[in-house]
Amino acid sequence: MLTPHVRAGILPRLFVDSVLPCALAAWVLIGVVTFHRVQYIDDRAHLAIGLQLQRLVIALDRADVQSTQSLLDAAVRDGRSVGLAGIELRDAHGDLQHSGRIGDGSLERYRDDLPVRDGYQRRLTAHVDPAPRHRTQRLAKMYALGAGLGVLLLAWLAIHALRQRVIQPLRRLQQNLSDTIAGAATHAVETETNTEFVQLQASCATVRRLLEARGREAISSLRDSGIETLDQLRQSQAALRGKSQFVALVGHHFRQPLQALQLFAGSLHPGIDAEQQSVITQMRSSIADMTRLLVALLELSRLDAEVVTVHAAPIGVADLFQHCRAQLSEIGRRHGVTLHWHATAHSLVGDVELIGALLEQLVSNAVAWSPPQARVLIAARGRGARVRIEVRDRGPGIAAIHHRRIFEEFVRLHDEGEQRQGYGLGLAIAVRLARLLRTRVGIRSEPGRGSTFFFELPCKGQVDMGSPVLPVPAAAADNIEGGRVSIFRPTLSSERAMS
Repeated sequence: MLTPHVRAGILPRLFVDSVLPCALAAWVLIGVVTFHRVQYIDDRAHLAIGLQLQRLVIALDRADVQSTQSLLDAAVRDGRSVGLAGIELRDAHGDLQHSGRIGDGSLERYRDDLPVRDGYQRRLTAHVDPAPRHRTQRLAKMYALGAGLGVLLLAWLAIHALRQRVIQPLRRLQQNLSDTIAGAATHAVETETNTEFVQLQASCATVRRLLEARGREAISSLRDSGIETLDQLRQSQAALRGKSQFVALVGHHFRQPLQALQLFAGSLHPGIDAEQQSVITQMRSSIADMTRLLVALLELSRLDAEVVTVHAAPIGVADLFQHCRAQLSEIGRRHGVTLHWHATAHSLVGDVELIGALLEQLVSNAVAWSPPQARVLIAARGRGARVRIEVRDRGPGIAAIHHRRIFEEFVRLHDEGEQRQGYGLGLAIAVRLARLLRTRVGIRSEPGRGSTFFFELPCKGQVDMGSPVLPVPAAAADNIEGGRVSIFRPTLSSERAMS
């Protein structure tokens, strides 16, 4: 199992990589030297005792019986430097001659046999006190312990030197870099003594100067960009104001003449001449088409100018359908299409007028492309914290490749050359209305299996009712009467592009 990598500071890493190996090597060297020193002291003591005994054996072999005791006494006196405490000479008859201290259990014994004289074997035994040798060995071990403590002290001094000479300069450089990045005033920089840190300090100062220069350039560029952005904003506000004024002028100067022309055409009575009757009928149809196109274009202009205030409020789905039923059912009757409504007990949150306008666009689009005596279903169903409203028809359907294209302006795809009224603006208006409601229009459709258009809105209690959904631009506030812009509802101007 992989464990997460833990980052360590630089001081522990320097200790582990440099100081600790040297300290361990010194401790091992001290241990080896101490071991050999203790072994050397032991071997030298044994060798000295052996040489002393060898000399005494040679001397006793050459001496007579009367001088034996004096040789033993002299050997004890000479052997005190090597810890010789006593010596004894025992022959085959059990006769014993000795000198010094013997028979002590704390003494070490060294034995050696003398050459045979007069047919008798003699044995020489030396009693050695090991205390001097042990004292020397303990002293060597104490020296080794002191050397080990000295290594520890040197390691601590090395860590202190690393902290003073490496870590603290690095921290000062890090603090200066952090202050430079944060844009704060740099603290007084202490002059470093090491060449590498002096170079790093100079590099940091260079970087700080470059950043300050770049910062001044950036501030100057931002100031220029801000001035340019403000100028562009003023220009866009002026253009938006001009567009709103243009929309108002078009609505005033074109809609009234068109309505008057429509009234005048309606007052004409066709004569008995069939050609005259056909001309009047075509004139009335052309005037109606021009009126629908103008209303749709005005609607697109107002929605694109974002001068529509959205007032979100809770409303029940049944109340919403009842609000839209009368007008939309009339549209269905004119085209021989039956509308079926399937409401739920949910309550949604949104602008009732905008939701009605969006629903009217989708229903008009479904009615326009449904065959005679067909049925269009308007249904609502809950989806968690949202309510989905669907409009289903039994039209010719739309291929998946055209699902995105049909929401563009003036796009119409005809089914086998079939012509229908409209200019391809209905779904474009629906998309803009959905954007104001902070939702989107979805589609499920296949050729020959009809189409389903839908949008979703939040349920009651799922949104904050304390603020409007979409604020009105300040540039367009002068063109709003009573704090709200009316929404045009062009009857059957919502056309769907069919594949």
